[in-house]
Amino acid sequence: MKHYGIERQALAVALIPVLVLAVLVESVFLYYRMGEQDQSLRDRAELIARQLAASSEYAVFADNRDVLRQLADSVLWQKDVLAVRLSDIDGNALVESGSAQLVESRFRHSAEAVLWQDDSSLFAYQPIFTTQLVLDNGAVKEDFSTSQVGGVELVMSKRRLHQAKLELILFSLLLTMLVLLLSILIAVRVVRRITLPILGMRAALRDLGEGRLDTRIDEMQVVELNELAHGINEMALQLQQQRDHLQTRIEQATQALREKKDEAEKANFDKTRFLAAASHDLRQPMHALGLFMGELHNRINTAEQRQIVDKVEEAVAAMSGLLESLLDISKLDAGVVVPQLQEIDIEMLVHRLVEIFDTQAANKFISLRVHCQSERALSDPVLLERILLNLLCNAIRYTPEHGTVFLACRKRGDRLRIEVRDNGVGIAVQDQARIFREFVQLENPARERNKGLGLGLPIVERLCNLLRYPLSLRSASGAGAAFAIEIPLVRGVPEPMPESTPLFVDTPNTANDLFGLKALVVEDDELVRNGTSGLLASWGCQVETAENMAAVKRKNTRQFDLIICDYRLPDGNGLELFDYIHEHCQLKPVFVLISGDTSPEILQQVVAHGLHLLHKPVRPAKLRSLVNSLLKRVF
Repeated sequence: MKHYGIERQALAVALIPVLVLAVLVESVFLYYRMGEQDQSLRDRAELIARQLAASSEYAVFADNRDVLRQLADSVLWQKDVLAVRLSDIDGNALVESGSAQLVESRFRHSAEAVLWQDDSSLFAYQPIFTTQLVLDNGAVKEDFSTSQVGGVELVMSKRRLHQAKLELILFSLLLTMLVLLLSILIAVRVVRRITLPILGMRAALRDLGEGRLDTRIDEMQVVELNELAHGINEMALQLQQQRDHLQTRIEQATQALREKKDEAEKANFDKTRFLAAASHDLRQPMHALGLFMGELHNRINTAEQRQIVDKVEEAVAAMSGLLESLLDISKLDAGVVVPQLQEIDIEMLVHRLVEIFDTQAANKFISLRVHCQSERALSDPVLLERILLNLLCNAIRYTPEHGTVFLACRKRGDRLRIEVRDNGVGIAVQDQARIFREFVQLENPARERNKGLGLGLPIVERLCNLLRYPLSLRSASGAGAAFAIEIPLVRGVPEPMPESTPLFVDTPNTANDLFGLKALVVEDDELVRNGTSGLLASWGCQVETAENMAAVKRKNTRQFDLIICDYRLPDGNGLELFDYIHEHCQLKPVFVLISGDTSPEILQQVVAHGLHLLHKPVRPAKLRSLVNSLLKRVF
């Protein structure tokens, strides 16, 4: 359906009644005016016929045809008269004038006047009567008892009548057009006085809807529209005031949120600095303790002593596990871990995971079920294995005895969906976002060490974000939990990825002999310095120590095959010492950097220098494996 604007509709409302009224008035006027013209022609015909009949009475009676012809010819001079015929009582023509063939004879014997017409002519018949004179006592009286002596037949043309009617119609149409045009002009002017303000209000409302609240409508001549415009202006003013007030409140709230954010960031920064400092201070004695334990292993002689040392090592390993998990979080947050994508045999990976957790599940009488399809996926094997290790470890830990843990791998298009399900305690909906925060353990309010540290799921989430794997969770309180990730299947040959720093380095001890190796230990902490030098000496190394960079510069650094340096030094840091060694030594020694600081900035700087960084506490086996691996590359 076609829609028209308000101006067109208002014009239609104004003009249609005027047009209808004009047509009706003109129609009535033409009807009566043309009727009057028809009647006028008939009256003239009757009058002429009666006058001719009266004037020709004696001439007909006397059969004076010359007079009759004169009378007939005089009538022809009348307008619209085409023919005249005078006849006697028997209908015989006495005189014919004009177009006699036009005269009708059907009414010749009628004793009454008759009118008849067609489209082009009007026919009139008037009988001729004689009047009798009566003498009464010497006075003359008219006797109105008449007798017919003849008749007058008259033909009149309608051409002038038709012409007059046509002129009347044309004049009426012209008048109607002028009236209509004048009505249009008046209607347009009147309508625009209404529609233009309405259109202006529409534009103003559109501006208000688009947010330009300073828009105002000018005063209007129409009272009702002016009141409406005044109301719209009032509404716009109130909206503008409310918006300004709301904007002020938003700015105040934003400023308050910014201040809160700054406070939170400062608190988080202070917390990070505190944790970094506390971690560093804790790692120093832990690192020294581990080194002394490594040296002690080479000095024990009895089984009883070895049992005691094993228990101490177990406690040290538990504390080291917490620090290692913190280190993993720091590495992921620092962005120094680059995935090494390659083809992975999913079936072999799942088989290895089952071997790892089979005994742990059997000790709790948990059924560890596996459903795996033989597929090859594209992923980092170390990072993917760590994700599944953490998920399976949590599933077995929080599943009660005689429960079930299910590991399933199913193909979904060009991706592989891996799910870890359990029928354990489950996770309430309101707690599902919290479990991915550090140190959050819903079922361990007492913080029992055998129930983990609360860092497994945060590491899983960060690894999934790094690998861009969707991680989903379906769970409810008391109904178990189902964690799922989706990894891409192999499509063609994967592109080689750049090398990166391994996330979890724990290579086993090698059989390389370090006897006679010249080593330099740079450490400002005396306890750690003595522990490291004692451990290297127990491996057969020739060890020297230095407590700062100045002490190193006083030595001949070219004689050393190995330098183990702490990152934080009183007069610099380990990276500055590394640059100094590389600048002054043609044959560069193996350089191992050790730090108790896990901040992301230090990790990024170490990666940029291409160094190997070990975080305190360092297990002696890991240190020896790394040294042997680096010496193989040099020699």
